[in-house]
Amino acid sequence: MGSVLYGGRGLTLTEGSGSRVRDSSGREYLDWFTGHGALLFGHRHPRLVAALREASEGLWGVGAGFRHPAREACEERLAALLPRGRVLWANSGAEALEGALKLALLLRPGRPRLLAVRRAFHGRTLGALGLTFNPKYREPFRAFLPPVEHRGAEELPAAVGPDVAAVFLEPLQGEGGVHPLDPELGRALTRACRASGALLVADEVQSGMGRCGALLASPLMGLEPDAVCLAKGLAGGLPAGALVWRGDLGDFSPHSHGSTCAGNPVVCRVALEAFRLLDEGLPQRGAALGEVFRGRLRGLEHPAIREVRGVGLLTGVELTVPALPVVKALQERGVLALAAGPRVVRFLPPFVIPEEEGAEVAERFALALEDCR
Repeated sequence: MGSVLYGGRGLTLTEGSGSRVRDSSGREYLDWFTGHGALLFGHRHPRLVAALREASEGLWGVGAGFRHPAREACEERLAALLPRGRVLWANSGAEALEGALKLALLLRPGRPRLLAVRRAFHGRTLGALGLTFNPKYREPFRAFLPPVEHRGAEELPAAVGPDVAAVFLEPLQGEGGVHPLDPELGRALTRACRASGALLVADEVQSGMGRCGALLASPLMGLEPDAVCLAKGLAGGLPAGALVWRGDLGDFSPHSHGSTCAGNPVVCRVALEAFRLLDEGLPQRGAALGEVFRGRLRGLEHPAIREVRGVGLLTGVELTVPALPVVKALQERGVLALAAGPRVVRFLPPFVIPEEEGAEVAERFALALEDCR
C-alpha cells in the first residue's frame, strides 16, 4: 500500500503510448499531466525505447570517477548550455537544486544572504525546501531550513547586494501558478547579479529541455544564468537531473558533493537520444502547438476563466473557482491535468500530441467547467 504523501487520483494506470494512457479497466485518457511534466516526449517514444534497450545490454552503472562514452557525450551537450560549462549529475530536480545551493555557498563564502521568489517551488529536500515558498511545505521543517529571503520578482534587482551569495528563480513558475518572468525584469536581474557578483541560478526543471520553445527558457525571459538546474524531461522521464554552471566560476571542492547512481550509463544514453530528438525541431513545434491551445482556451470566453497564460507546452488557466474540482471533472472526462495553486489548472502535454488534440482538450475543459458549476 502506498504512502499518503501524494493523495490519490483513484486510477491505476497500466499502459500508454504517445500522449494517451489506459487504466486497469481499459479506459483511455489524454495525458496532459505526464508524470508532473517528466514524460516530455510522451509514453514509449520509439527512439527512447530503442536507446533504453541498447543501453540495458551494457553497463548499468560505473560510479563516480570513471568515464563512460554515453555520459561524456551527454555532458558535452549539457556543458554547451553555458560558457565553458561544467556538469554535475543528479537523480532529480531537487537534487540538482541541492547541488546548486552547495556550489553557491562554496563559490561565494562570506555572503550570508540567499534570495528566492514568492510562489517559488524548488523541491522538498531540506536545502531545496528552504528555497521553496509555500508555507504548507515548509512549516513542519522550518527550524532546519537554510535562511532564504523570498521576494516578489519585481523586488529582486534592488534586493541584490554584495552580501548576496545567489538568487534562485524559475524563468516560468510551474506549481506557483504558471507565471512567466517579464523579460525586462529578467534583464534587470541579470545586470544586478553581474554588478554584485551574486550567482544567478535558474531552475529549469520544468521549463527546460525545449518545453517552452527553446532548449532553455531563461533567454526567453531575459535571464543569463550562471547555473541551470535540469531534470524531468532530461531523460524522457527516467530519474535524471543535472546542474550546469559557468566554468569560469570555479568548482566543487573535492568530496563536497556526490551521488552513487547519478549519471549512470543507461540514463545518459536515453538523455543523449532526447537531445537528438530536440535537434529535430520539437521545441519549435511545441511552441506553436502551445500558442494554438492557449488561443482555443481564450476563445471559450467562459465566465469561470480569469486568465490564460503560459509559454510553449506549459499552460496555466487561472479560474474564479477552485482548481481541484475542475481537475477531477477533467479526469472524469478523460483528460489528466493538475493544479498549480488553489485556482490554476495546469496542462503539461508532451511534444508528441497530434495537432487536433488541443481542440479536444479545450472542449473537454469547457465541459468540466460546466460540470463544476
